[in-house]
Amino acid sequence: MNQQWMSRLQDFGPFRVILNHLKNANAFPESEEKLTHLSYESWQRQFLGARLTLAFELALFSYFVRIAINLFHLLHGNPFIHKEILIQTVGAFNLILGMVLLRTRGGRNHLGWLFLGFAWALEMNEQIIETLGGVFESPLGDRVRPELLGWAFTFFFQATIIPVRWPLHLASQMMILGYYFAINTALGFDTLPQGNSATGYLFLTMFWVCLICDLSVYLYERLQRAEFKSRQKLEIAYRELEMTEYKFRSIFENAVEGLFQSTPDGRFISVNASLARLYGYRSPEEMIACVTDIRHLYVNPRQRDLFLERIQEQDAIMGFESQVYRADGSKTWISENARVVRDVRGNVVAYEGNVADITERKQAETEIRKALETEKELNQLKSRFVSMISHEFRTPLTTILAASEALECYGDRWDEEKKKLYLKRIQNTVHQMSYLLGEILILARSEAQKLPFNPAPIDLEGFFRDLVEEMQLNLQANQTLEFHVRRPNEQSRDRPPRMDEQLLRHIFSNLLSNAIKYSPRGGKIELTLTTDRDRAICTVEDEGIGIPPEDRKHLFESFHRAKNVGTVPGTGLGLTIVQRSVELQRGTITVETELGKGTKFTVILPLELEENRENEDNFGDRR
Repeated sequence: MNQQWMSRLQDFGPFRVILNHLKNANAFPESEEKLTHLSYESWQRQFLGARLTLAFELALFSYFVRIAINLFHLLHGNPFIHKEILIQTVGAFNLILGMVLLRTRGGRNHLGWLFLGFAWALEMNEQIIETLGGVFESPLGDRVRPELLGWAFTFFFQATIIPVRWPLHLASQMMILGYYFAINTALGFDTLPQGNSATGYLFLTMFWVCLICDLSVYLYERLQRAEFKSRQKLEIAYRELEMTEYKFRSIFENAVEGLFQSTPDGRFISVNASLARLYGYRSPEEMIACVTDIRHLYVNPRQRDLFLERIQEQDAIMGFESQVYRADGSKTWISENARVVRDVRGNVVAYEGNVADITERKQAETEIRKALETEKELNQLKSRFVSMISHEFRTPLTTILAASEALECYGDRWDEEKKKLYLKRIQNTVHQMSYLLGEILILARSEAQKLPFNPAPIDLEGFFRDLVEEMQLNLQANQTLEFHVRRPNEQSRDRPPRMDEQLLRHIFSNLLSNAIKYSPRGGKIELTLTTDRDRAICTVEDEGIGIPPEDRKHLFESFHRAKNVGTVPGTGLGLTIVQRSVELQRGTITVETELGKGTKFTVILPLELEENRENEDNFGDRR
């Protein structure tokens, strides 16, 4: 309730002006912010000037009130107030003169004289007028009464309103009391009261009044000096703190790495601009407002729990790597260094640290791992290649060597038919080696992205019929090879399909050869062609040995052969060449297999292929 009344009173215009005026007259006004550039003496001079202004204003207001009261009495016929009006008018004039001088440079340079002038306006005018009145109105020997109450009021007024430079207060007291006792006594006036006890009371009272006033001013000055020095030191400390805070803030805001402070429950207290940019926010304020739970930043929320476990165990954590979400939902990798901040009782109040973006490093590590894996695969591929070459070439070379040695040793004794048989054996073996070398060459050219791609109009059904006739020669006992054509869409095409015939031969000759080779118990092998307006769907299905589950993921790898092939010859290159040829023609290949029951390959190829497709597409990127 009292606060409400005080608030309303302070909002009242005139009262607010008075309060502001009094604030400016304080020892340390709120407007005075910098004291380090001042000495105590220069500040004391400013304070003395402000307090003199206040003293003059209060005294002048008091005189005006008293003059108004006396004028009121004078208008009502009171004859005893003429002298008082004169005293008050002269005093008011002296106060006005002092206020005018206080606003001049000379007055501001001689504040001590204005202080004495203030005492003159309060007491000396009245004493001088009393003295003159005694001279002109009374015979010599009359007494002039002492103004004990007026002197005490003046001295206390000066000590409370203008508590500066106690020597000035002593000079003022000496001036007032000296005039009264010295001048009036010299003029023959009786200045002391009647009776020894009254005289002693007068001197004792004035002694204690002057002593109390001078002592209080002296102690107040000492207190002011100590407070001034303390405020100067405090201001210097605040300035140093401000500079330190500015440097810290500058480092915090301009750091290249992201810096943060967060609460244990997962809210950011402060972040710098670098951290906000790292997470994709426009400003630190936006990030603090949007991220209400740090746990949600982690791609794996368990990482936050792990972070808290480690930092609570060790009070610090270094190089903690995590994948986090950015503001737009994208992911990035970060590395965190953080420590625990505790209060005086040892309770955890915050975590603070720095965050670095390590996405590029992680990508480099991934590339290095891929390179190492590729190198490992190449080494394995090289080992398989060497093993295959040594196996696949040793057998035909042994056959050629044996046949040639037999011809050399026994040729003169054999008839022409037997010689032709051995020569035929050598030729077949050479053709087999030539085919093997051809497959290796095709694979090498596909690896180097130099496999020819020449699409041209083709009679697809005629191509498959010719291929089936050729493969019929390789059939084993109890094996049949059938070719089927299906046309779900009876609408004929305007022009023949465009495909690369050589690549088609690589694909389907290998698939049919494998179907024949891996069907040792015989059975039916079917090649089915299904066409519509945009694509050709070709299937090769057999009733052979099938492919084990553990080998299916390596089916199209170079030199890889399933574990159940036994002694069936092969290089492990056929399906690799098939896949590369299919991909080069923008097609797809899938496989369905069941161990011991057979395998079905499905190849889907577009019917329209342009010649410049090879230049537009990067074969290596399609792998």
